[in-house]
Amino acid sequence: MSETLLISFVFAVPTLMPNGRFQLTVGLQLSNGQQFWADCVDAPAASRGGETAVFDPSQATETVKTVVRPLWQGQPAAEFRPLAQKLLPLSETFRYTKIIPPKPEPITGAISRRSLITGFLAEEEVATPKQEQVTVERPLHPALQYGLTAALLPAVAAVNRVTVAALLAREYGLDWGETAVPLQIPLNDENIQAAHSILASQVASLGHTTGNTNLKANLGANGERLQQHVRQIAAWLPSLNPEYAPKLHLDLRGGFGELFEQNSGKILGAIYGLEQAGKPYELRIQNPVWREDAAAQRSQLKELSSFCRARRLKAQLVADAWVDSLAAVQQFADASICQMIHIELPRLGNLEVGITAVQYAHTQNHPVILSGSDTSLTTHIALATRPGLLHGSPLTHYNEMQKFLHSN
Repeated sequence: MSETLLISFVFAVPTLMPNGRFQLTVGLQLSNGQQFWADCVDAPAASRGGETAVFDPSQATETVKTVVRPLWQGQPAAEFRPLAQKLLPLSETFRYTKIIPPKPEPITGAISRRSLITGFLAEEEVATPKQEQVTVERPLHPALQYGLTAALLPAVAAVNRVTVAALLAREYGLDWGETAVPLQIPLNDENIQAAHSILASQVASLGHTTGNTNLKANLGANGERLQQHVRQIAAWLPSLNPEYAPKLHLDLRGGFGELFEQNSGKILGAIYGLEQAGKPYELRIQNPVWREDAAAQRSQLKELSSFCRARRLKAQLVADAWVDSLAAVQQFADASICQMIHIELPRLGNLEVGITAVQYAHTQNHPVILSGSDTSLTTHIALATRPGLLHGSPLTHYNEMQKFLHSN
């Protein structure tokens, strides 16, 4: 039987990121003195834009003190889900400065010849924009919910004296497998060198992300530069291991949509060219387009999927853009829209939401790529939820899985 320990304090402290900027790090202290910390990761999300969606670490610190601390402090740290769910309906006060551009002064009456000349010679006066302080009530920011639940999850696991994966399996009714989750790793020299000995057995997919500026230079006017790059990868892979046959995962970040002005027929032609260039390796194409809203994104992915089936292409489309909530996962997890969905845990915020999203995709038999900012924690979540692929650094993911699988 687990020890009954309480959450005795909730911390919120500013810490530095590698780029020199401040971030918010939150922590929990248990009644036995143990502490558990996590960073509040502000992941970009297409559906959260504008001034009211900004994550301000200093204001979030105040939210922890006035909203979260009274809610969690003194609560038993015996279960993860009830405490994580308590955050979902909460709101916070957010203040920001709204810039109001000046209105042009209307011209009234007749203009004299003298005024016309002097006005032409005079320096133009630039009107100063007005600033307005705005206060809004909004749900707890996903970055804050992610950090809090990322600290809570290992704390509750420690109280129960089990691994995070074992705790999740128990609380969510999951059956974890006795094998590792297949890895997808970013294709670069460092990762290939680190994972060389496990490529054939553990790394099922190699990822490449294209640049999102100067598209013609990165992709080619008709996608031919990207085709050349894929062709080079396909020619190089047998030198690593003749038996190694990974899928090639290309994140285009909407590049084909911009390059071909959202013309699905032209995009299909470019995907066909990539498939030919990558043979014999199969391709996954993430974010071939990045539309102005989620409905338009789903609609065009559905059209492209239909075109690919009609042309009997093997390339699979992966949804990532606009997949930033449980509702979005429920809408995109449809085989007629895409063949895989990328769930990025910090983007969904509260880990209760992210884990539930993976579970939902499983109910639809829809494959998932899972990624997160805390590699060790994400590995344990993957071991419990069993996504199709676990994306990220091969070293930590593989090592964490080996430790878990050999100790259970």
